[in-house]
Amino acid sequence: MKKSITLNASNIINIRKKLDAEIIKYWKTIRNENVMSNKEIKAGMGSGKDLKALYNTITQLGQKRIMIKGMLMYLNMGITTFDYEAFKKTNNYSIFAACEAKEAMAQLKLIPTINPTEKAKKGKANLGKKESMSSAFIASKIHEHQLEANKHDAAMEKFNNSTSIDAANTSSEFEMYLAA
Repeated sequence: MKKSITLNASNIINIRKKLDAEIIKYWKTIRNENVMSNKEIKAGMGSGKDLKALYNTITQLGQKRIMIKGMLMYLNMGITTFDYEAFKKTNNYSIFAACEAKEAMAQLKLIPTINPTEKAKKGKANLGKKESMSSAFIASKIHEHQLEANKHDAAMEKFNNSTSIDAANTSSEFEMYLAA
């Protein structure tokens, strides 16, 4: 059974800021250390972290960030209890999850890799450098995130096309905009 915790808006904002900073720090580490020369490796440069494990940590932190954004949204709407499983069935979850997937794709595209043609010509051993995440690995992760974003974009589109609001006593304010 999960333990309950009470958070105020300030706590939630601070948690989100810490998640943001941690995610940014890890993406920078991956970008800076994905391709390293043998000389840099021998000199003990870099963090020594497993970059694929760091990527997995980022995706887990991204899920936590979706949850914390949902909590803050609920609190801002005056809802003082948060059920994550119920939240996951909402349009707002789709919005936050699509943003996480798109952010991951953008970050993955910034990671330098060794040119596959150069790697094939010279052979891995003769390159004088090492990469932790190949262009093929990164492309597969971008593809996974694209599929995730597509799923949430489709859910948002369905919501946007099938959900309406009754704006009583305000309809005349917007009639001229609906005529188009």
